[in-house]
Amino acid sequence: MTSIIKYSPVDIAKALASVDSKVRMPTPEQALIIAAPLEPAVVIAGAGSGKTETMSARVLYLVANGLVTPDEILGLTFTRKAAGELGIRIRSRLRQLRTAGLLPKNIAIDAAVMTYHSYAGRLLGEQAIRFGIDAADDPIGDAAVWQMASDLVHNWDDPDFRSESAASTVITDVIGLTKYMLEHQCSPDEIIHESMKILDHIDSLGTKSNKEVRDVQKVLTQRISILPMVASFIERRQKNGQLSFDDQMFLASKVAVEVAEVGQTERERYKVVLLDEYQDTSQSQVRMLSALFGGGHPVMAVGDPCQAIYTWRGASAGTIGAFAQHFPKNAHQQGAGQFSLSTTFRNDEIILTLANEISSVIRQDAKVHVAPLVARNGAGPGELACGVFETQEAEAIAIAEYFAPKWFSSDRAGQPENKRSSFAVLARTRTQIPEIELALRSANIPVEVLGVGGLIHVAEVADVISLLRIVTDPESGAALMRHLTGPRLNLGAADIAALGRYSRSLSDKSRENSKTFIAKIAAGNPLQEEADDQFSGSIIESLDEIAEADKGAFTQIGYTRLTNFAADLRRLRSRAGGPLVDLICEIEDYLALDVEVLLRDGTQNGRRHLDRFIDEAAKFARGGGTVSEFLTWLDVASDEEGGLKSGAPEIRRDVVQILTVHNAKGAEWDVVAVPGLAKEIFPNKGKERDSWLSNEKHIPFPLRGDNHELPSIDISQCTSNTEVSKKLKEFEGECDKQKLTEEIRLGYVAVTRARTHLICTTSRWRDRKTALDPSALYASVLEVAKNHGGIILSEYELEDGAVNPKLENPKSEMWPRDPLGIRRKEFDEANALVRQSAPHDLAHAEEADDQSWIRDAHALINEMKTSKERASVFLPPRLSVSTLVALSENPEELALSIRRPMPRPQDEYSRRGTVFHLWVERYFGQATLFDEDDLDPIDQLEPDQTLEALKASWLSSEWGTRHPHAVEVPFETIIAGVLVRGRIDAVYKNGDYYEVIDWKTGSKKLGESAAIQLAMYRLAWAKLEGVDVTKVSAGFHYVPTGITDRPSDLQSEQDLIDLVEKH
Repeated sequence: MTSIIKYSPVDIAKALASVDSKVRMPTPEQALIIAAPLEPAVVIAGAGSGKTETMSARVLYLVANGLVTPDEILGLTFTRKAAGELGIRIRSRLRQLRTAGLLPKNIAIDAAVMTYHSYAGRLLGEQAIRFGIDAADDPIGDAAVWQMASDLVHNWDDPDFRSESAASTVITDVIGLTKYMLEHQCSPDEIIHESMKILDHIDSLGTKSNKEVRDVQKVLTQRISILPMVASFIERRQKNGQLSFDDQMFLASKVAVEVAEVGQTERERYKVVLLDEYQDTSQSQVRMLSALFGGGHPVMAVGDPCQAIYTWRGASAGTIGAFAQHFPKNAHQQGAGQFSLSTTFRNDEIILTLANEISSVIRQDAKVHVAPLVARNGAGPGELACGVFETQEAEAIAIAEYFAPKWFSSDRAGQPENKRSSFAVLARTRTQIPEIELALRSANIPVEVLGVGGLIHVAEVADVISLLRIVTDPESGAALMRHLTGPRLNLGAADIAALGRYSRSLSDKSRENSKTFIAKIAAGNPLQEEADDQFSGSIIESLDEIAEADKGAFTQIGYTRLTNFAADLRRLRSRAGGPLVDLICEIEDYLALDVEVLLRDGTQNGRRHLDRFIDEAAKFARGGGTVSEFLTWLDVASDEEGGLKSGAPEIRRDVVQILTVHNAKGAEWDVVAVPGLAKEIFPNKGKERDSWLSNEKHIPFPLRGDNHELPSIDISQCTSNTEVSKKLKEFEGECDKQKLTEEIRLGYVAVTRARTHLICTTSRWRDRKTALDPSALYASVLEVAKNHGGIILSEYELEDGAVNPKLENPKSEMWPRDPLGIRRKEFDEANALVRQSAPHDLAHAEEADDQSWIRDAHALINEMKTSKERASVFLPPRLSVSTLVALSENPEELALSIRRPMPRPQDEYSRRGTVFHLWVERYFGQATLFDEDDLDPIDQLEPDQTLEALKASWLSSEWGTRHPHAVEVPFETIIAGVLVRGRIDAVYKNGDYYEVIDWKTGSKKLGESAAIQLAMYRLAWAKLEGVDVTKVSAGFHYVPTGITDRPSDLQSEQDLIDLVEKH
């Protein structure tokens, strides 16, 4: 460094502490990293070791000492959430640095922090014209990729293509092989060459092959056969400008490698580069970054080899160990600086001990030095509980019993909601989720299931999916049985048996009709009916003719329910050709799920799973997919090894969140359960192997950029298929060892999500005949629990000759099942009270009373006929603040929009208003993702107001020089039983009082109804902060004019309640 260093890391921390008392002094490890030379370096950062704070402190050190300006720094990470958190931290600290007097006021505080994919997209967008590629649109998502692949496979017209696999398998093979070919930039010819080396040698042996050899031949041949599909798939996407994230990264790396001046431009633009979660970077990302910033540029990569859990998505476990090869200090010197962050600020001591025990094997085998984690000063002892239980059901109940006293504790209840302890269950496989969800709900603990794969197992979502299958697939017998015995129909065994007999009778009739039909064809007679009308198929199809069945074969109520269901099914089928989301909403209405889930979970939480499912359906429908394709896509989501890509979870404190360990990466909770620590479950063997000789989706290992990290095989010296088979077994064994190591890393990630309390469990019996022993991961848990004061809840041991109790003594229940279950008694009591209080019970009325009621009814009917007919429209259970304003301004227009929702158009001026709000966020150091309902439809930007003019006007106002107490605050609150949600732009504090300010980018003063928005914001903030509403004021700030309007007569909470109840 040529500049004079004015401030040390400790000096800067002390200056920040004068502004923010929460600022910690850096540890010795952190200080070394913060003040590291401007040259390539890698930081091995353990779980919870404060890497975000360290990276932001590094930025402050460089800026305060005049080495770079904030806009010369590039920070990259994987998720938008992580990018937002890092960006917030950097900008917040830079503002504090300015307040402390260490940063000149004329220096902007905007550092470029984005995701790896966003950066690649920006790079490609600037350079795509060089390659004749249209990269103007955002990348298409997983669902759209799957739809394109499905269309390609189903319409593939090569007569030479042969496959024994199902179409869905071929689709996933095409997608997977495409991904790996783009990731490692290999061609079809290279794949064929490597494959034929194996195939040709096997053929040359001439001896009888065995199963292992035949299986390999089948995999290699199948891969070669789908290569034309893959080539067409890639060409079609790039030609049409429908780029996936994989396409985008492939092309961006191609730009970086092939166009030297791009790297020169980027290095001049960004003097310092920070790479977060480097252990998860893919080969394309490493290739792009090293081409742009290699050769000694100041790149600092932060990561943890113990948390490399995404190899199945293209990452390489050895990437972080190879950092110095990709980013050497200069062209002649291999090597780079290496630092460690080993003090964890997250986990209490016993959890930390377990984490180190699990990671010991990984640390020994790592290519870089990985220090064990060290507890922070003042860390609590923590709590570790474990247990081996008889059944999976008993295991789930034990987790619920462990959570319950902590969830319902008086200490927790006395805390504000945002301060309460958080809870999560991290499952290795999604099949564990329903049992745990049920146990938690039975303990009256609210639950949220995260991830698409887990979502489809939630009861209400599974019911919707079953109806979708019944509507579209006549062969969906399992889905039909779920519905027939479910709460909507609740048929007994006698009615189901009668339906089965009726279906068989139609099938017998169908066979007779088929003989007649064939005879007509043979005789050459003209046919009056289509063939399809002659044949009756499945039991689902028999419902179409249920009205012709013998009523006496059914119970009266069973027959009525079946005939009604048949009518409903015809109605739902008539909607199957329409929009997917509309059909799902129709099914929801038919099943009355809205009422069920709201009764179960309350207004705020009841619909969360259904709404998320509809969101997924809407994303899928944007690609034009059919209902059948959507159902197949859901099957893929359920079967995908690590789950489909999803963003980092948003931590909630009002529910227990259930998700897979893969989806939990980057998050933390106070209390965590990790179930299923059994052999073959966790560590998990997986549904399919990851070797290129056993899985068509993988490219030959020699063609991968990380091939030095992978097992190799050479059969060229084998003289018989027996020798080949032996080599294959050895190779697959090495692949299995690598998979086991990744599972151990996954276990490390799971336990390090817990701050204070951790429970790890397993069970002997699941849905199989053989019992399962506890896994090596559980053995580590048990050892730490025994030696460090943990709690052992159960040590269930198998007796000789034990059999699965689920098979020996199957759980029995009354059938048909009472849909109210344990609520039956209180329901009957409530029903009786209602009947007793009813002023008129027609069942016991006298005949004169009957006639009086009839006359009154006729009068009411005639009155309705003479008035203008108008359909009733009910307010949805959730409203945005803008909808509340619309309710006041024009309830009739709102009713029309509720009955037929239409997308909200957004012109360039309203878009500019949205961009302005985002700019203010970033100025204040926030990085929120807008929800469409949060956008302000009453904020109309004037055409002559450019974005730069708005910025200048706002900066010169009183608000541009004041530091807000809070910005971009999302809220949800109940008004008259309706959930109202919104987002507050900014809150300023003055002593014990608060002022809520909403930015308006138009200069026209809004009418009285718009003040409802401020009234709602004021009330929401008062509730969030726990203060009296009289201590909160609110106003609109009109940015173009610099005027702030503060209405003095805002509506009260009761006024808002009256508004909602009135309509």
